[in-house]
Amino acid sequence: MPSFVCTKAEMIIHGILPIDQMKDHVPSITLLGTLIPRHIIEDLYGIMIPLPLEGEDSDRPPTAEEILNAYGYSRGFMTQNGQPDNPRSARYLLKDFVNGRLLYCVAPPTIEQKKFHTFPLRKRIISENKHLPPRTVRANKGSKITSEDVDKVFFQNNISNIHVKGVIGKMHNLCRSSSNDIGSITGSTQSLLLEEKPWKKINKHSNKKKREKTRRLYAHLDQH
Repeated sequence: MPSFVCTKAEMIIHGILPIDQMKDHVPSITLLGTLIPRHIIEDLYGIMIPLPLEGEDSDRPPTAEEILNAYGYSRGFMTQNGQPDNPRSARYLLKDFVNGRLLYCVAPPTIEQKKFHTFPLRKRIISENKHLPPRTVRANKGSKITSEDVDKVFFQNNISNIHVKGVIGKMHNLCRSSSNDIGSITGSTQSLLLEEKPWKKINKHSNKKKREKTRRLYAHLDQH
């Protein structure tokens, strides 16, 4: 039985198992990325696979997510949530490998693989000054957090606000107040309410202890 010798990913790539009935596409595409060089996939499909990040091996093969995201964005294979449809893209790539479009020849045991099958050089010329569309930039970035993202979050100017439970008021105007004035926050917010809403002066109670929903108080934090 081939299952004793080969893994399921190898049997899918070699055409033993049907590609349309594949449940997990990641191992097969990862194996394909180790067999076919990065520039061959980019030249054949006209895509740009993201380069290794800072601190990673520059000669490492591309991951399954990097290949499928770039291919899915270029072909328009998207899900309802706006994410690339990786299972659909994987079926196209694996079928091209089985049909011989992505050519890979296995060397005999007595011959070295690199000498037996040599891949052609890169045909496309990639310019550093080339303007990339936003979709390509999004595909190249992927879901990994880089050091630049950490620096942006760390050095951004965050404006801290003071919030008091059970009191309605615009806390944005109180963000510059010092810690010594915390005791006077309640009175200042009530005065703001009375000045902005004159009809509240008629009401004796003036809704002093009216509670406001926290989702309305912190609505500005949910804006993207």
